[in-house]
Amino acid sequence: MLADFRAWLQEAAAAGAVNHAPPEPEGEPVDLHTLVSQFVALRHEVHLQTKAARAQQEQSAEALRQLGQAVDALRQAPRPDGDEAVRPLLKTLIDLHDALSLASREVQRVSEAMEPLLGQVSTEPAPAAPKPPAEPTPAPSFWGRLFGRQQEADTIGLLRRELAAERERFEAGRRQGREAAERVRQFLESLIGGYTMSLQRLERALQQSGLEAIPAAGQPFDPELMEVVEAANGTGRPPGEVLEEVRRGYLWRGRVFRYAQVRVARS
Repeated sequence: MLADFRAWLQEAAAAGAVNHAPPEPEGEPVDLHTLVSQFVALRHEVHLQTKAARAQQEQSAEALRQLGQAVDALRQAPRPDGDEAVRPLLKTLIDLHDALSLASREVQRVSEAMEPLLGQVSTEPAPAAPKPPAEPTPAPSFWGRLFGRQQEADTIGLLRRELAAERERFEAGRRQGREAAERVRQFLESLIGGYTMSLQRLERALQQSGLEAIPAAGQPFDPELMEVVEAANGTGRPPGEVLEEVRRGYLWRGRVFRYAQVRVARS
């Protein structure tokens, strides 16, 4: 095949049968004005792109500068320390302790006021049984004994049945009263117990947070730890002694967190 192809090429070359591609037609000549205008337009476009890129670069530089200033200001800004962050939580715990203490005292007062009445209802003795009607006296005659005695016996039996029914109703009401009194007593005791446990948990939380109660009752008045809300006369106590703590005060890390409000004796 190679020999045949070589022979064919030699014969085609000898016969001048090799086809040459026709020459391409010449394009329109480019004049100098068109060339210069194209270069001017290209230069103007490049100038605009360069100007836009420069403006974008300046905006980016300004944004970076402002961001750097913001970061510096944030670094230099005073940060709230741990004490300031915890203070609102401690104040909430103290307010909750005050509310529960007030509620517990009120429930205790109501329980003490109702205890005599509940005890009276529980231990009220039963009324003395009414004396049953006397037996009818014998009638003087046969007819009297026959009719009068029977009628009187019927009346006595009816009265006895009514007295027995009345006593049963009274006993039922008495049992219901004792049960109601016992339920009220149990409710008050459970309520007081719930308040007591809640206050104990709050006391532990306050101690764990570093809060210490300021001792006030029976102590001399200390203006650095206490505030006077009332001065009482004729108490027989030394002047300036704290008679009662109206609101508990607290120390936190050696400083006054809340002043104690007290009543003091006046000279």
